[in-house]
Amino acid sequence: MASISESQIPIALIAALITSILAFRSGKALYQ
Repeated sequence: MASISESQIPIALIAALITSILAFRSGKALYQ
């Protein structure tokens, strides 16, 4: 965990949130 600085944690969280939203939207489009 020492390699991850404090300023990179919010960036990683936002990136994970955007990725999950895009995956959810693309998956919902496939099921329609």
